[in-house]
Amino acid sequence: MKLLHKLALVCCVATLAAAPAICLAADDSAQSQSSKKKTVDINNATSEELQTLKGIDSDTASKIIAGRPYASPTQLVSKGIITKEVFNDIRYQLTAKAPADDGGKNSNKNKNKNNNNRGKSSGGKGGGKRK
Repeated sequence: MKLLHKLALVCCVATLAAAPAICLAADDSAQSQSSKKKTVDINNATSEELQTLKGIDSDTASKIIAGRPYASPTQLVSKGIITKEVFNDIRYQLTAKAPADDGGKNSNKNKNKNNNNRGKSSGGKGGGKRK
């Protein structure tokens, strides 16, 4: 009978010793499953693609689109677009790649800014030309 008690005690101790490893393995598999989900690029995704993320509704998707471009997904929190809790739920699904080429639509904005400064002097009243 003592042998049976010892065997039962050894089984209990072995089970308890293995429990943390089992919990860690379950946590790792949950993280790997979340990383296997499709990632969404916050700089190029459509409203519909953004809404596939947990906690992102149509209003939030519109705010994300309006705030582009982002250097990092963490800017969604720092700009107050999503909460830290929502970010923690979806952070492994977010990327922030360079914005897609817009066909040159925005390239004229920079050219106009540069052209507006041409020919202007840094001081004085005479248009900047000296004689």
